[in-house]
Amino acid sequence: MEALEKLEQRIPQLLADLDNLKAENSRIRAEAIAEGARAAELEEQNRRLHASLAQEENARNEALKRLDALLRKIEEHESIE
Repeated sequence: MEALEKLEQRIPQLLADLDNLKAENSRIRAEAIAEGARAAELEEQNRRLHASLAQEENARNEALKRLDALLRKIEEHESIE
């Protein structure tokens, strides 16, 4: 009988602990979902930045090619004179 009385006394605390664990689990799930959304946003931003960087590099390379062509023209012109 004593064990049964101890169990009866312990049940309310166990149920309260269970409720607390359920609430904490829900909070952690919500945080995980929010972190997942933030991670997806950061991945998209990273993709856009990489694309932008590639465009800038292409524009820079094109400008360098054009400058090289202009320098060759100047050098050719000076060598003719």
